[in-house]
Amino acid sequence: MINASKFLILLTLLFALGCNNSSSSNVTTGDTGGKPPGPGDPCPSPLAVELQVYINEVMVDNTSAVPNGSGEFYPWVEFYNPGPESMELGGAFFADSIADNQRWQFPCQFPETNLQAGEFLVLFFGGDGNPDDLHIDFLPEISGEHIYVLNQSSDFFYFNADLLDQNQSAGPFPDGGGDAVPLSVPTPGGPNAEPIPPVVFVRGDLDLDLDVDEDDLALLTGHFSGSPVITLCADRLDINDNGEVTISDLSYLIQALEPNGLVIPEPFPSEGVDPTPDNIDCEGP
Repeated sequence: MINASKFLILLTLLFALGCNNSSSSNVTTGDTGGKPPGPGDPCPSPLAVELQVYINEVMVDNTSAVPNGSGEFYPWVEFYNPGPESMELGGAFFADSIADNQRWQFPCQFPETNLQAGEFLVLFFGGDGNPDDLHIDFLPEISGEHIYVLNQSSDFFYFNADLLDQNQSAGPFPDGGGDAVPLSVPTPGGPNAEPIPPVVFVRGDLDLDLDVDEDDLALLTGHFSGSPVITLCADRLDINDNGEVTISDLSYLIQALEPNGLVIPEPFPSEGVDPTPDNIDCEGP
């Protein structure tokens, strides 16, 4: 027969061997020590349909914005539990590829991986494979198009790193699903800031006076004669809106400036965004 004191000791040992699922911080830098899972605790992966957690914000070119616990600057990713129940990330996989969707696995021994409703978790990339720290064991590319995968299919996060400057993050607004866009300020461990508003312009307005006239025609003529127009918005030069800047745009502008001439496609005559998807960017004046 077990007396009361031995029974309490046994309960204490059993509790110590279990996974600690309490959460103590919204932001994790990966420097918290952890206890390896004990015997009989396989740390299984959660079912994809049951893990209701979003990949919510990423920064791949973190040169000076958000330091980790050691004061170093590594890429980071934020996870968000919209609720209403707590979610355990221990055992889940995270990857930057659909084909290799088990590239890194969340360890089970960290209380931070248990996200309460409304909580965020920030993890830094650049781990060394040490199971006793909470860093993702690979480094992401800082350019090109990306897809991050949580738990093989629980969530997918698409973004284009070429649209991000140094120390700029991407994520949906508001939090929890939706398209990832460049955000106005990084907010690791908190709700996402509003996205950077799209650049507006007037098609054909090369001298930035909100009007399209003979001065713009002269600039476009010079562009094809050895004096290129310097702009962050090549869409201004795509007069016929065919997704290319060619000599045909000069011909189109000449005809558009004639009486009863061709109509310049939107955005014209007022400022706006380009309604036509193409490979020409408009990132500034």
